[in-house]
Amino acid sequence: MTHMTGNKRLSIWFLFTTVVSIYNICTIHIFATNWPLYVVTANAVVSLFGLILHMHMNEMMAKSRLIKVLRVLLLIDSVCVFVLIGLSIFIMSSQYHNPLKPDRAISSSEEIASAMQETDKAVTVFEAEDLYVFCPNYSNITFVSGERPSKSDESIKLCVAAAFQATHNLRFEEDEVVGWHSINGRLERGKPEKNLGAFTYIDGEARIWNVDEAEDAIKNAAASGGTGYQQFIVLYDGEHGGHDSDEFRCYRVLAILNDQVCIIDSKTQMHYGKFISALEKLGVRYALYCDMGSGWNYSWYRDVDGKAIDIIGSPWPFSHNWLVFE
Repeated sequence: MTHMTGNKRLSIWFLFTTVVSIYNICTIHIFATNWPLYVVTANAVVSLFGLILHMHMNEMMAKSRLIKVLRVLLLIDSVCVFVLIGLSIFIMSSQYHNPLKPDRAISSSEEIASAMQETDKAVTVFEAEDLYVFCPNYSNITFVSGERPSKSDESIKLCVAAAFQATHNLRFEEDEVVGWHSINGRLERGKPEKNLGAFTYIDGEARIWNVDEAEDAIKNAAASGGTGYQQFIVLYDGEHGGHDSDEFRCYRVLAILNDQVCIIDSKTQMHYGKFISALEKLGVRYALYCDMGSGWNYSWYRDVDGKAIDIIGSPWPFSHNWLVFE
């Protein structure tokens, strides 16, 4: 009787962890893919196996040494569901903006140009119908890899994640960055990836390059002592780039509006097609994707009092490259 009661209690426990694991799958499937989804799916499968085992276990099976070891391993794995809840919460929270106070509501990119001529703020935050537009007053734009830029560096006005990364490593290697990139004239070749455009900043001139020009543009930026990196094209001369996504999330691009480099976020989660439509409605013609995966979207800007304001997300320990406006 005692044994059967123990089995019943453990069956209830594994039923609970299976349900929680399914919740984790649903949450992470919406906002993230790749290894987070695989991990929570594996956790759910193991919990379900633990449930089935304890529902059908008899007294003879319980005495088996192999089954005893297996039960201990299943219990250890079931506890991991609470660690994965933390991952799920992190991924969800990294899809929501912190409370922001936009300086002005706009309906077209032309309004941005006139407003920027009238302000000396470090970063002006505009609010469109479905978008936040962050326009910094910068004298330089740099691509930074390795150590995360510090909020205590008052020369930095805006900092956002830039290129994709190929791995999840705490220790950084330059070839983890996807695509060619130039760090103040130092040319680096990251992991090769097809169909990437590019952004360059050379002697005060910013430009987005289409796929067939991108690699040469980065090499030229390096030869000129400038900054550059590769990413997916979202819009080029008003035409859609080859990148697409079926994820429901916040999106972000680097855009050039009337020679002003801006960062544009969707205000909330939306489908990729709606995000592009919102950019087109605002009048954006050139836009490059920013790494906006869950946890990779850590970003901040400096307000009028010099305080660093988080835009969205929390620092992800595997993130090792950023675009910095100084």
